[in-house]
Amino acid sequence: MFLSFLLQNSLLALLLGTRLVLAIPNFNPQILADTNRDGIINHFDAANKEIWTSNRGAIFLPNIGDQQHRCPNIDLVKQPLSNFELASCNDASGDRLLTPEHAAPLKTLPLANISHDAIGSINTTPKSTFGRVRIFWQSHGSSDWSLVDPQITFNATSLAAGLTLAIDGRELVTDTSIWDGLVNITFSVTDGNVTASDTVVIKQAPVLIHHHLQAPEVVLSTDGTVTTSIWQTGFINSMQNTLDGLDQDLSFVLFNETDDIWAQDFLEPGYASMPGPNGPISIRVLLRSAQLGRTAGRQVFSLLRGPGVGGFQPGLGSGFGHEEINSGGNIETIPPYTSRAGVEYKSGRVITGKHFENYPAESMIKFLEAQGVQKPLVLEVGWLAVGHVDEVVQFVPYDNELGFTIAIVDTISAFHLLENAWKDGHGDAKVISYDGDMTPDNETIFIDPEVLNLTIKDLLNDKDFIAVNSYAQSFINDTIDLLLEEVPLSKSDILRVPTLWKDVTYPWPITPDGHPPRLNRAPPGERQLKSFFPQSINGLVLGRDYLTPKPWGPVIDGRDILEEAVKDVYARANMTAWLIDDYMSHHVRGGEVHCGTNTLREKDVAWWE
Repeated sequence: MFLSFLLQNSLLALLLGTRLVLAIPNFNPQILADTNRDGIINHFDAANKEIWTSNRGAIFLPNIGDQQHRCPNIDLVKQPLSNFELASCNDASGDRLLTPEHAAPLKTLPLANISHDAIGSINTTPKSTFGRVRIFWQSHGSSDWSLVDPQITFNATSLAAGLTLAIDGRELVTDTSIWDGLVNITFSVTDGNVTASDTVVIKQAPVLIHHHLQAPEVVLSTDGTVTTSIWQTGFINSMQNTLDGLDQDLSFVLFNETDDIWAQDFLEPGYASMPGPNGPISIRVLLRSAQLGRTAGRQVFSLLRGPGVGGFQPGLGSGFGHEEINSGGNIETIPPYTSRAGVEYKSGRVITGKHFENYPAESMIKFLEAQGVQKPLVLEVGWLAVGHVDEVVQFVPYDNELGFTIAIVDTISAFHLLENAWKDGHGDAKVISYDGDMTPDNETIFIDPEVLNLTIKDLLNDKDFIAVNSYAQSFINDTIDLLLEEVPLSKSDILRVPTLWKDVTYPWPITPDGHPPRLNRAPPGERQLKSFFPQSINGLVLGRDYLTPKPWGPVIDGRDILEEAVKDVYARANMTAWLIDDYMSHHVRGGEVHCGTNTLREKDVAWWE
């Protein structure tokens, strides 16, 4: 800064033919942030404070919760707010610091050798930070915080004492071409005709998507009393009874504003955190699915937004309707690992699925990429009727160096199970043992009472069925290969969950209002499949407890052989499988336990370490 000052004045002197007389400042402004990320500000933060890297540099939060529940859901005439009006309110949308605990500290060092006429100012660059961050000042001896506008100046008394400041974010980083979260904060002091300044760099914390190694705290689902399904209440009761029996203290929160039972699909939970003096300070950030026509997603704001909980509303231009490719079930996370190529994913890596030539909404993909930490890995799931990655793969705790392994659907082990049963003389056993009520309703689009009449022998003699599952296994094998190219696991560590598929390829109708259809048609030559049995991999991972759909497999000598096989698979990971009957509540509607639930997990995570 001083060198630039010297060069400018030297050039001016040469042009004017005058003698150069420099006014050298005898004061040294210094502004500090928690550059070394230890939760406090001191002299250790001074070095390289103007440079931000993944290993060093101060961090601040997007302060988008609703501490005082002041954000409305309706307007003055009792009409629902638009999606963007609903999402626009948060603790940082005004000019008051409602939650100082979620603002990152800044301070300037006391200045000596300044006159009573000295003034100071605080400014941020680049221009993209304007309106996206807030800086506050707490005057000496006061508990109040005042917004620092670029035009505000500080007098000599305040400069001599040192300024206590704080910064927070008004919004999330959604597109790095607009703003990447970096803020240069410059502290300038002018005394007479001399100005000196100092800069510190700070960056907004990324929004991170949870993974299954993080401890669960809250389980979410949809209240059965608000749905048209007569089966949802039974599902909720079964979930509650199972949760009550676990050796975990978990809250069970129910959505109650729409009849959408797919709690996994209209939001994706995440979090953001920064260093604090007593450990990480964090907020929850819940991503509404990029399905703006899906009313249930508004509950991110109307029901869950609150103290330390905010939401993300995807932008316009993509994800307008209710396309299944944009559901939250199509977003999962690999736990932390270092790839075979040497890329470290300290917070894990997001996976999502494409449907052949169709990709998830640009608004969501750009958002995930903009966080810069969990770059999405894309799998092929277009061979599925619904088409979510949570129908194919999951990541579970495991006693190996990584601390996790891959669980994936597998037709081969399922066929072996049935073939062995036939060899043992049980070919006439019913392949599906479900014997409950199968009264359909408007949402049971995959109900098929005929499957209850099939025997093991019937299924194994069905060449079309075998061909369908061979088709499925080819995609499953490709998925395994892709994941193992990325994640340093051996094939022997993979948990192969016995699963069979049926062909439900259908010319899904075009929506009459021009909105994108919920389910798209299969491309020529391709199929769309759905699980034949309730799909065991589509369950809820709660540490070493696993809530999985009851598979209703063949019962031989009083034992469900598929159920036992599934339990054995998860026992390899020292997990206990707890069975939830979702046959009518979810299975015949296109999903399972995982699709109908969600989790909020531990968020006080030091992702920067």
